[in-house]
Amino acid sequence: MTYKPSSEWTTHTSDNILQSDRSLLRAPAGGFRPHLKQFPPDPKILLLEPFYPPEAAWGSIKTEQGFIPPLGTIAVYRWLEEKGYDVSFFDTQFGDHDEEGLKNLLRENQYNLIGLPVFTPTANYVFETAKLIRSTLPDCIILYGGVHVTDCAVKSLEESAECDFIIRREGEDTLVELIETLKSGTIDFTHIKGLTWRKDDGTIIQNPDRDLFPDLDELPLGFFGDLDLTRYVPHPTQYVQLPTYNVVTQRGCPYPCTFCEAHVALGKKLRLYSPKRVVEELKILKFEKGAKGLYFQDSTFTLNRNYVSELFDLMIKEGVNDLLWSCTTRTDRVDPELLAHMYEAGCRNILYGIESGNQQSLDVLKKNIKVDVQEKAVEWTHKAKITMLCSYILCLPGETEEMTQNTIKYAKRLSSQMALFYLPVPYPGSELYKICKENGGLRETKNWAEYLSIDFDNPVYINPNIGKERMKYWYKKAYFEYYTYPKTWATNIRSLIYNGGIKRNIRGVNAVISLLLHKSSYKG
Repeated sequence: MTYKPSSEWTTHTSDNILQSDRSLLRAPAGGFRPHLKQFPPDPKILLLEPFYPPEAAWGSIKTEQGFIPPLGTIAVYRWLEEKGYDVSFFDTQFGDHDEEGLKNLLRENQYNLIGLPVFTPTANYVFETAKLIRSTLPDCIILYGGVHVTDCAVKSLEESAECDFIIRREGEDTLVELIETLKSGTIDFTHIKGLTWRKDDGTIIQNPDRDLFPDLDELPLGFFGDLDLTRYVPHPTQYVQLPTYNVVTQRGCPYPCTFCEAHVALGKKLRLYSPKRVVEELKILKFEKGAKGLYFQDSTFTLNRNYVSELFDLMIKEGVNDLLWSCTTRTDRVDPELLAHMYEAGCRNILYGIESGNQQSLDVLKKNIKVDVQEKAVEWTHKAKITMLCSYILCLPGETEEMTQNTIKYAKRLSSQMALFYLPVPYPGSELYKICKENGGLRETKNWAEYLSIDFDNPVYINPNIGKERMKYWYKKAYFEYYTYPKTWATNIRSLIYNGGIKRNIRGVNAVISLLLHKSSYKG
């Protein structure tokens, strides 16, 4: 299925759309269809990971693509399954399902409700998928969830006339309440917290937010259920050995980073699965799913030091520390003792969001971290024999070309095994979006797909001090200088000696080559 974004869609957001009180906003879309009043008592439900082409994630770059399970959608799927609903999950992200194949799936099963997750770069593709669903199953209820529509709920309903409901923030309880309300035959949804919807006259109603899920241990054990995970092969930056499966231990993040929108959907309060529950999940993955590796997908895995220390002890005790794993965390949430403990528990790779070698830029991002702290953490990680992927954002608001060059030099000095460089992507809902819009540089676009974290032929933010073409130049220069730097190769050779992973490194090299060769405008 190759869907082309509509030129009619715009990317502005409504102000103050996440309100504690219900707001009524007028929308041009039509009102309710009769199918809302004809919902069956035993509905067939489909959670669909919609197809989007590789360019939605990678732009025009031909690189090593990874596939990770859509954990948010799967969490809702397992919740509904445990509640006894007739629910299916179907993932089309691998690109081997065409439009006719999806239509046949819909016709054969006659689903009554279909839910689709929406992220900013994939929003237009989701809207096109909804059109296909509506044309195939006119009486099917269509709903959206995810970070993008949580922040842009009203705008998303305006853009997608096919959508009946939007579930903001976490979806488990909101969706169950919506299903039961529909089964009762009512079309009054004002009592359902976390829901955005249309009245008969097209008026959009935004109900108050729902409280976040309080106890994660209440969620079903066996996170993936009977789902086949064999096709999910992560990007080479996210695993140590295959098969690797993704795991979460927490929801929420208390940090105020301006470029991040995660707290919009999951809140700022940290909520944790118990260590016992996590280890039980790991045992299922190891002994029932055949896992050999893990990727802890939490945004800051080591945020609670006491918690992860208890978790590591239990992993060692229960014999799952042979599942070699990667994680993402902050440089100010590690120390030599903790890193040694992580290695003993199976950690072999850490993803650090370094972001910048300029303190001014770190302050703009509200990282609440010092440049020298990051250097110490990287040094400690090298000594712990744990490989690293460090990510950086170039040409941030307020930066000059000299500051951008300084970040590249800084990255070379740190010399992690892998490095990723980005240009700023101010996602709606993030504070960075507001900064870029107020200070200039945010490019108006009619296509959500241009909000990419990679491939910057046409960046959505253009730093006024640097300009579009020079930003692209520095982006390519960063990759060229870093991966032709002798120290980088020496670091990688050492990591191969104590961590292995030749095939993974070959995939990583292929990915870097793709970046370097992409529309080769950089001349050295």
